[in-house]
Amino acid sequence: MPGRPSLSNFEAVLFDVDGTLVDSLEMIVLGLGDTVEKYLGHRPARSEIRKLIGMPLRQQFAILMGAEPSSDQLAKMIVYTFERYDEYRVHETLFDAAVETLRLCHKCGMKTALVTSKNAAELQSFLPGFPGTPYLNTTVCASDVHHPKPDPESASLACRRLGVDPSRAVFIGDSIYDMRCARGAGVACVAAAYGAAFREALLDENPDLIVDTPEELLAWAESAFLQTPCPERS
Repeated sequence: MPGRPSLSNFEAVLFDVDGTLVDSLEMIVLGLGDTVEKYLGHRPARSEIRKLIGMPLRQQFAILMGAEPSSDQLAKMIVYTFERYDEYRVHETLFDAAVETLRLCHKCGMKTALVTSKNAAELQSFLPGFPGTPYLNTTVCASDVHHPKPDPESASLACRRLGVDPSRAVFIGDSIYDMRCARGAGVACVAAAYGAAFREALLDENPDLIVDTPEELLAWAESAFLQTPCPERS
């Protein structure tokens, strides 16, 4: 892993959602497990589901089934998964320090984006209740691109929408798919090891920085603004 980067070297910050800003692990493990059990007749191990978090549902189902689902089958499985997610949403909580990192970056003049594997319907349902929404300049979801994460298209599109060169952006995410998306787009990457992925798997992706808690992420962001004029500190 290269030397510790400073946030002050960047103009834009791209944030993943699940596992980075929101602790949705239990909701996803239980909800996706219910769907696979209903439609495929078996329940995947918790570790198997964790490895897939960060991919769009279509890709997750294809891997779990060993083949691409039909359009009709996919539609039914997605609807049922959303129903199960709603059932388990009580388990979903915010990573408060990570959301504060988003707010601080925006307030201190950085451009901010969500780059998520949620589809448009999921994102539209999520944003109204998310306290970080006022601090976003743009969002990119799986429905916005032809090739979602780990393909670099999502991160590249976010940079274009923000009007920044990819070399001046950093992607904060908790999955290996976030890391690969960022690397492919020429964007620096910070691995959030407090999310769904296993720390060793994230380290294998050679992120520019790895943080083990949301509080460590916030402290890293705060350190960049100690000597920089910022409305939060004036």
